[in-house]
Amino acid sequence: MENFQRGRFNWQMLELPDGITTSNGNWYHITREGIKKYVPGLLEQHPLEKIIEEADAWVKSADGISLMFFFVLAVFGVTPWLAALISLVGYFLWYFNTGVFVNIMTTPIIKMLSRDGVIYTISVLFLIGVSLQDAISGLDLDVSFNAIWYGLGLFFLYKVGLLRLLIQFLQKKFFVLPDVSKEDRVLNMLLIRYGLKLGKLTGQVNEMEKELIRIINYHKEKKNKD
Repeated sequence: MENFQRGRFNWQMLELPDGITTSNGNWYHITREGIKKYVPGLLEQHPLEKIIEEADAWVKSADGISLMFFFVLAVFGVTPWLAALISLVGYFLWYFNTGVFVNIMTTPIIKMLSRDGVIYTISVLFLIGVSLQDAISGLDLDVSFNAIWYGLGLFFLYKVGLLRLLIQFLQKKFFVLPDVSKEDRVLNMLLIRYGLKLGKLTGQVNEMEKELIRIINYHKEKKNKD
């Protein structure tokens, strides 16, 4: 079992009797034994820590992808405000439909873009490059200086998590939350992808989804009784 360790910034997870929580603040309503029943043989080939870390990366993937999208648009000459608008639209589309995009092939890229060091480095290089126009003039790139301010604003919205917190607040305040959380939907899709890869899902996808929902509802009912 992974334990949280103070003073360390590397990703960690903690197994509890009614689920799995991670250092990113995500909660998955399924246990190691539940996954073994869900996709038999999966944990024999892929460690639980690896699967949960991948699910965590997908859960927060909208942040890094949307920020990189803005940088790419800005570098190729798109007006900063338009690039920011397109990036925001892309963020909402990805955030609310993350499970649709989950697949094993691109997971390494998603994990890379979810790492703070990678995002910080790319962001700093972009902002420094824009501020020093002479440094990028030789690359035939015409990036507006205003892109710096838009980039900084989006950095705080995405990477610091302000936009994600705002969305979660509005969902709890004004909307009915779905029965299955985003974290569980993402992990469910990742498990299905692994199951398909291992040949464990022939005609059983619906049964797997129903089993996950049953497990989630069981833990919710148990928590309410307590």
